[in-house]
Amino acid sequence: MVLYGQIVMGAPGAGKTTYCDGMQQYLRLLGRECLVVNLDPANEVPYPTASGDDNEPEKGGDCGDAKLDDQGNNEESGNAQLPYETVLDVCEDIISLDAVMQELQLGPNGGLLYCMEYIEHHLLEVMNLLKERLNMQDGQKSGGSDRPYLLFDLPGQVELTAHSNVVSRIAQRLVRELDMRLVCVQLVDAAVCLTDVAKFIGAALVCTSSMMRIELPCVNVLSKMDLLQASTGIDTSRVGQSDGSDEDDFEYADSAQLPFNLEFFTQCHDLHRLVDYLDSSPLDLMNHSHDEVDEFDYTEDPEYQKAQQKTRSTNFFRKYHKLHHELCDLVEDYGLLSFLPLSIQDAESVGRVLARIDKCNGYVFLRDASAMAKKSDKSNMQDMFSSAMVADSEWGAGVLADVQERYLGNSMFREDIAELKTNAKDQKR
Repeated sequence: MVLYGQIVMGAPGAGKTTYCDGMQQYLRLLGRECLVVNLDPANEVPYPTASGDDNEPEKGGDCGDAKLDDQGNNEESGNAQLPYETVLDVCEDIISLDAVMQELQLGPNGGLLYCMEYIEHHLLEVMNLLKERLNMQDGQKSGGSDRPYLLFDLPGQVELTAHSNVVSRIAQRLVRELDMRLVCVQLVDAAVCLTDVAKFIGAALVCTSSMMRIELPCVNVLSKMDLLQASTGIDTSRVGQSDGSDEDDFEYADSAQLPFNLEFFTQCHDLHRLVDYLDSSPLDLMNHSHDEVDEFDYTEDPEYQKAQQKTRSTNFFRKYHKLHHELCDLVEDYGLLSFLPLSIQDAESVGRVLARIDKCNGYVFLRDASAMAKKSDKSNMQDMFSSAMVADSEWGAGVLADVQERYLGNSMFREDIAELKTNAKDQKR
């Protein structure tokens, strides 16, 4: 039986656990049976004890031998306090990071790498346990409606992909031995990266490297789009409330913290244009109230301009810019990277991301084939492939514009019509 699923990756704090929880709920609303496999040995929550004794040992696997639970009941497997329902939790059934750190005296990163290598070494036992809990050993479930959709929640440390092939080897064995159709979903925190040019360039480099090392179809996602408004300080409640004057439009334009619009960050073309904004200090990107702008604009202070000129003339500054320019060229030369914006609280946003994922792992063909099987006309097979090719066609310029207006407002950006913005300020004075 062919299984479909996602491997969820991303930096710590990018929202992997929240993504798995939201995606599981969304898929179940669509009628798909979705289960989560927690492969993060550090993603553990202590079980509450009946006596309330916090010193009682946690239910975690020993690092010396694999303790696999033979029970096939889903309710008894997985950590009860994780936000999603798990079919297998390595912290409970295989190995936990705390146990490794205590017994082997390893740090967090070294302990996590040991845990993942331990899981790889005992992957056959892990897959047998997963088959048992999915009732797959005798191939009972063969119908399309009974296929469980699996989400694999992985740890986010970059060492696992940058300095080791353990994640790639685990993914390849899952594909080969369980006959799975997997897609790697890489999450990047939009609220952090889009407001810091250097962080976005670094995230683009890490995503490109992971795409080549993981050797799976990849979908890169800008998560936490709903938090981007709070990070930029843009008041989207003012959208559509201006009095129609040009000055009001440009006042609102000055509140934009991002150097470019959302389409620039999703398409990842001409990334070297970001290098010009590396020297922007946090104050340059900080939103100011209009009263503060009227009172004093520190960027026009001669002392400030002199200090900026001195900084830009240093040897370190030139090398710093050259380094990031080369990194941008490296990402552009491969031409693999693009992002999809996601707000996990928005069902429409989740649906668009899921449509792209279904196209990558082939689930869209399974869905269309089930519908076409009820019809006898063989020409419907051509319609199936045609609909699959346009399954995610909703990601047009208009959709990105709507997403940008929802989370960033209709403001101008720092690249847009700088001369007109300057004239608008002069007219106010």
